[in-house]
Amino acid sequence: MNKNKKDLLQSTSARKGKAGEVCMNRRRFLSKTGTYAVAASAVVLGGGLFAPDSYAAKKIGEKANTTLLKMARDIYPHDTLEDKYYTQVLTPMIQAAASDDKKLSELADGAKSLDQIASQLFGVSYIDIKSEKDRVSVLKQIESSPFFQNIKGALMMGIYNNPDLWPRFGYGGSAWEKGGYINRGYNDIDWI
Repeated sequence: MNKNKKDLLQSTSARKGKAGEVCMNRRRFLSKTGTYAVAASAVVLGGGLFAPDSYAAKKIGEKANTTLLKMARDIYPHDTLEDKYYTQVLTPMIQAAASDDKKLSELADGAKSLDQIASQLFGVSYIDIKSEKDRVSVLKQIESSPFFQNIKGALMMGIYNNPDLWPRFGYGGSAWEKGGYINRGYNDIDWI
């Protein structure tokens, strides 16, 4: 057998190391680290807006984080949007609340008020209400509050002004630079 071919075969198969251990080749290493990276990100992003041990998450509380995310999804409900787009908007607000007691109080008290109203109307916390219609009825009770208006305003700008999401809403972006919608996109509208 050709010496080069023998070396190639040895390098592509798993080799035995000391005490019968299998040496890890580059492909196996990349496969394992990729799997662990995906698993770690699922753990970090799974429950709420932050990793449970982050400073901001501890300041506002895990339940308030989850309540704010559910509230955001109920204010601007897009079933096809992943939670990450809502959390991209809420994360700076919660991080600011970690260092500003007034903002912290607004977010924490707002989440508590949602739970109180939900408990009065339905006997469960806001996040435990199954029906979106029922959760919206809770939101209507606080829609004139500064807390609600701040969340709503941040979400509106953060979601609908995000160029990554425009194609998902059927919006092709600004057209004035390209001659306006008469020359670009007017006939492509499928949502009217």
